[in-house]
Amino acid sequence: MDKARKPPRRRNAVWIERAIMAMITALSLTWSGWWLWGLSQTPAAALFVDRGVSELSAAYDRALLHDATPEALAARLSDHLDASPRDWVMIAALEDLAQAQGVTLPADLVARRVALDAEDNGWIATGVACAACAWDLRDCAVSGALTCGVAVNLTVLGDLVALTREGGHYIAGSEVDQVDVGIAFVGLAATGLVVLTGGTSLAVKGGAALLRVAHRTGRLAPEILGVFRRAFAFGIDWARLPAVRNADDLVRVARPAVLRPAVAVAQDLGRLNARLGSRQALHLMGAIDTPAEAAALGRAAEALGPRTLGTFEMLGKSRFLRLGVRLADEVWAVIAGLFAALTALLGLLGPLFGRLGRVLLRGVVRVALRV
Repeated sequence: MDKARKPPRRRNAVWIERAIMAMITALSLTWSGWWLWGLSQTPAAALFVDRGVSELSAAYDRALLHDATPEALAARLSDHLDASPRDWVMIAALEDLAQAQGVTLPADLVARRVALDAEDNGWIATGVACAACAWDLRDCAVSGALTCGVAVNLTVLGDLVALTREGGHYIAGSEVDQVDVGIAFVGLAATGLVVLTGGTSLAVKGGAALLRVAHRTGRLAPEILGVFRRAFAFGIDWARLPAVRNADDLVRVARPAVLRPAVAVAQDLGRLNARLGSRQALHLMGAIDTPAEAAALGRAAEALGPRTLGTFEMLGKSRFLRLGVRLADEVWAVIAGLFAALTALLGLLGPLFGRLGRVLLRGVVRVALRV
């Protein structure tokens, strides 16, 4: 019986090992509990954080190596050339992406693209489209003709025209375009509003101009429209508006806390416009549903530059936006703590499970021998 017993030193070593594993388990669970408590005090959105520019660029580069192969790019470009009407902004974006990725497109595909470009974008077709677009932005497609209709709208004159037009509607008792007024107000008062709400004046001005064009061409999502309707309804002290004589006076009738979301959207879209140009930025605005998505696309454009629209097309909206964020460090801390606790617990209970397994195995063997 004594021979079967473990030597005292070995028994002591086992108990010390178990004590250490129990301590590691307790500490790991305490660590995880601490971080879980911290996470419970933060909004759900805080579980994810935005990637930095360099990290973001690397994430997109990895995805493009897998998705933007020569075959995939050629197939996607061919699909767009087959479409009716053809989306020449996207076609150009895919060609830019192919060039940036070092992909050589098939010669027959390039020749077909040149022939169709001459057919769709000849001087007669462009002239007709340009005249229609200049007359009314609602008749514009996102094409070369769009530049004919947005030149005025991308200046301060466009803001003044919008306010004058909607002021006339108000005096006549007609329906006022609240979104257009909200956008024009943000654009005109951009410099002063930036001081009050934070941001970059030029980006806000450019974003407000882009928003106005997108609104007039029907490319703003309901949630974005809602931001500027709230700015119109609650962000301006209308009782003091008749006393306004200049841009400085205009800022004084603003309510910064209410206008901050509108200024933020304008700034994000201004960054997008600065990196991509009006045509590609307007194209992407048709896919933006929320202010958060506008911010995500603005950050992506900072990292990708001219590749942004082509990358968006190849990866799809959901994956494109998902690559822009990562799990917060707090989440990784909880995961690491739980993994350490589980590992230590398995090490602690392993011998017990081993003994139970041997007992069960002996029982099974005995039953089998009796049978």
